Amino acid sequence: MEVTVQILTGGFTDEPVPYELIEQKLLSALSKFSIKKVLMGWATEKEVYLKTAEFLTKRNIEFYLWFPVFSETGSVADLAPLVDFTGKLVQKPEAQSHDFFFFCPNSRENINKILNIYNQYFSSIPFTGIFLDRIRYPSFANGNALSCFCPECLDFYNKKKFDVDRLIKNLSNKASFVIKEYRGDGEYIFEDPVVSEYFKLKSAVINKSMQQISGFFREKNLGVGFDVFASYLSPFVGQNLTELSGLCDFIKPMVYRATTAPAGLPFETDALLNETGNSNIHGVKSGKMPFDLAFAARDLQIMTASSACPVYAGIEINRVDVIAEVYPNYIEETMKAYSQTGIRGFALSWNLLEVPDDNLTKAAELVGTG
Repeated sequence: MEVTVQILTGGFTDEPVPYELIEQKLLSALSKFSIKKVLMGWATEKEVYLKTAEFLTKRNIEFYLWFPVFSETGSVADLAPLVDFTGKLVQKPEAQSHDFFFFCPNSRENINKILNIYNQYFSSIPFTGIFLDRIRYPSFANGNALSCFCPECLDFYNKKKFDVDRLIKNLSNKASFVIKEYRGDGEYIFEDPVVSEYFKLKSAVINKSMQQISGFFREKNLGVGFDVFASYLSPFVGQNLTELSGLCDFIKPMVYRATTAPAGLPFETDALLNETGNSNIHGVKSGKMPFDLAFAARDLQIMTASSACPVYAGIEINRVDVIAEVYPNYIEETMKAYSQTGIRGFALSWNLLEVPDDNLTKAAELVGTG
């Protein structure tokens, strides 16, 4: 099994973590197992990246910039916000500890400004590739999942002959979101056909935008990786994983079973069930921690079989009080199950700097099993 690790240096406007800490953690990990790729971002101080690039180049390890696309980029660029179905601009809450505030992914101006962030802050750093995160709409857990309805999005819907007026009329009614059937691999059929079509159009927007963004980086001879939701959650944030997997060199589904934060399976499932009025989804009920292992592994296996590129299962091995209380027994059962699903390897997430030694040691024992 190949191993990829992630390192969070801080937000765009934060002071980066010291390089010495990064080197110390990498040396500790490398003493236990081989690393194929390091995904690191996204504070803008260049020196920490240059030193890390030198360290990794000597060891023949690929170095990817970890870059959030449709979220957090608003801290360094003036981006057009989402518009909800009532026509109001979606405003960022005043007190928000983690910046999962999203901007319209269909805006051409937004995309150009986001790509300029890379040009301004990161283009002179010798990365092997770029790892694109937040390539989505908000989820039900983030709020404002029912967006965007800005003029550019409305124009897109109209060109697709989509009945926007009917959708907007029904959006305030949870009964419209009752799931009639789940066909697997991210395909849902809703009681109201207009809702089914709406989520397919959101996926079309993300796919269209990511074609442009991925192409931009490919022209620079950079490898491209995508961070995505688990297959059964992905349609609600505009991610058709089969289509997206054809636009990148590897894809990392965030199959976090013990995370009570965005992308965590229990966290996102609870919000999805609550906001749509469904009591369960194809047998998965809310409130279970950690998330059902058999279901998560089966969903990952189906997704991997349909992927056009290698899949690295994202598993949290950092430990954060309340948010990700991860211990070696959890890592063992999860990695053993996921290793049987056809994946290329693991993406040890989401921050190597917060991984305690007992978790790192257990992960090292399991690399290569399966």
